[in-house]
Formats: sequence, C-alpha cells, structure tokens
Amino acid sequence: MLCAATHMAAQTDSVRLYTDTFKIAEQQTTVEMDDYLLDLVQQQSETIHANDTVDTLTLAELMRLDSIQRELAEVDSLRTVNAALQVQEVEKVPTIVIEKSWVKDEVEDRNDVLRAIRELRSPWRRELTLMVQVTQNYVTPNWYQGGSTSFAALGIAKGQVCYIRERFTWENFFEWRMGGSTVSADSLHKMNTTDDLFKIYSKANFRIVPKLFSSLSAELDTRLLPTYKSNSMDLKSAPFSPLRFNMAVGLDYKPVPGLSLSVSPISYKVIHVMDTARVTVTDYGLKEGQQTQHNFGSSLRLEYVWKPVREVALETKFYMYTNYQDVELDLEVNCDFIINRWLSARLTVHPRYDTSVIMEGDEHAKIQFRELLSIGFAHKLH
Repeated sequence: MLCAATHMAAQTDSVRLYTDTFKIAEQQTTVEMDDYLLDLVQQQSETIHANDTVDTLTLAELMRLDSIQRELAEVDSLRTVNAALQVQEVEKVPTIVIEKSWVKDEVEDRNDVLRAIRELRSPWRRELTLMVQVTQNYVTPNWYQGGSTSFAALGIAKGQVCYIRERFTWENFFEWRMGGSTVSADSLHKMNTTDDLFKIYSKANFRIVPKLFSSLSAELDTRLLPTYKSNSMDLKSAPFSPLRFNMAVGLDYKPVPGLSLSVSPISYKVIHVMDTARVTVTDYGLKEGQQTQHNFGSSLRLEYVWKPVREVALETKFYMYTNYQDVELDLEVNCDFIINRWLSARLTVHPRYDTSVIMEGDEHAKIQFRELLSIGFAHKLH
C-alpha cells in the first residue's frame, strides 16, 4: 500500500490543475490508479487462499471464501465500469469554438470558453437578452422646413431555457416587446402603442434518426396594452384581445446548427378576443359577433439564426398555417448589430399575409408590413 501511495503521489505531482479546464490527463491517472489498487486486492486474495481446498475448510471459512469470490467478481465489474467511464469521458470532450469578431475582445473570448465548459457539465442552456431603444426628434414651431416633435421608445426582453440531451431536447422561448410613440397627427392621444407582444413558445423533440426528430410544440401570444386607432377611441387591440394559441404535432429537421424546419400535418389553432365590445373581431379572422374561433389544419415553421461574426446576428422566422380554407403567412427578420458590450442597433422587417382577415367594406386584407430601425442599450446574460 505504501508503494501505491508513492505511485499516487508521483502521478499527482505530474498533473497540473487549471481552472475551468477539462482535464483528460487527470482522469487517465485516476483510472490507472484504480486499476492498480484493484490488481493488488486480487493478488493478495489469490495468495492467501491459494492452498485452500473444500475438504480442509470450515463452515466459516467456506462462507469467507464465497464472500471473497463475490468481491473478486465485483472487482472485475468495477474494472469494466472504469474502462467504460474512461471512454465516455474522452468522447464528451467538446470542441470549444471562439466566435469570429471584427474587434478583438479577450473578455468575450474567455466567456465563450467558460460557456462551452458549462454546457458540457449541464444539459440546461439559459440565455436572457434585454434591449431598450429610443428615437427622439425635436422641432420648434417656426422651423423653416416645418415638421413636428416626436419621441419613440421600444423595450424588448427575450430569453430561452433549453434542455438538451443526445436523443431528447426541450426548447422554451419567451419574448416581450413593448413600444410607444407620440402621435402628432392624432388629436385624441398624445402617445399610442406601436409595438406590443407577449409570446411563449415550447417545443419537445425526440430523435428518430440523426438530424430528424418527432416534435410536439405549443405557442401562446397576446397583447398586454391597449392600442387605439388614429383620431378615435376605438381599440385596435386590448389586453388579451386577441389571444392566440397554437399546438402542433409533426417532424423537426435540423440539418445544420441554427436551422430548424418543422412540418406539422396536425395543427390546432384557437383565437380569442376578450373585449369584443371595443375591438373589431374581423381584424383577427373572426366573424362578426364571434368571440372564440377553433381551427384544425397544418402548419410549417422555419427558424434560422446566422452569426457570421460576433457583432452581427441575423434571425429569420417564417410561419405558415392553413385550415384548407384560409392561409396565414408570417415572416419576421431581425438583424442585430453589436456596437459594443452595451450598445446595439436593430433592423426589423416583418411582412404578413392572412386571408381570413376582413377589412372594412368586406375587403380581404392585403399584405401587411412593418419595418423598424433603432439603436440603444442591449445586454445579454447566459
């Protein structure tokens, strides 16, 4: 045993521990030490009982021999487990990728390494992004070109909590956008809501073959603030009016990291308008006098995140739903430009088309479009 201790000390001296570093050499030393001690136990047991026979052993010695045989079997089992663990740990070594960047940032490089180590130790992935963006314009009444004073602000909070294993993944996302601006052409409202969305999306995937998963997803989105029509007290939307809920079952294809294509032949959608007295329900695909609508159909969802460098992130979301009578198409493209660790600019392009929406005069809605360019505070937490 003294030799074993000396051997262990020598091995320990040759290992240097580095904080937040995956140490294969140390694990190799531990496995070799375990094998060495197990061999000593086995050799001592075989030496002590080499001359024992069944005829000369007492009942107590027979029981002891049986116990030793079980211990030897456990030794062999432990040796097998050690070898399997060694292979398993070697296979778990990740490829730590440091993102390309236009501006060298050693702090962010270190965070990339630490994040990769955390992802190795835990199947959970957490991320939170906070944005506050403001635009402001002031013009005196006698300005020679005319114009009006305006102010707009937008706050965004979005995050994700994901559980990732080899065959099973559970992805959860939420987003809350809230924006408002002064309206010079509106005599009834000094400020009005320009952006209001609260969304929760959850998807569970079970791998069938590499890159292909069976999928169950659910999405809930609604409004939390009132939005008025221009020069009117009529509401365009109100809290929980409308409220949409989608559930889909299908397949999810992920050919490359950052790309997901979900095809759901079975999809259920419900639309509910709580304040039917002040909100025009036909703006959201409901019939006059209807408060809730249930639809069954099929859906397709495409999500792609592309980061060529650390300072640029392009996020594309495309959603299509049909109940085989009407079609809803929604495309949202967000491009974030990171100026530094606290400042960023965002460009949003959001076209939408829904044949179930009926406008005034029984006219079906045309393509709807929203665009926003803003700059402000942004910070990401992992």
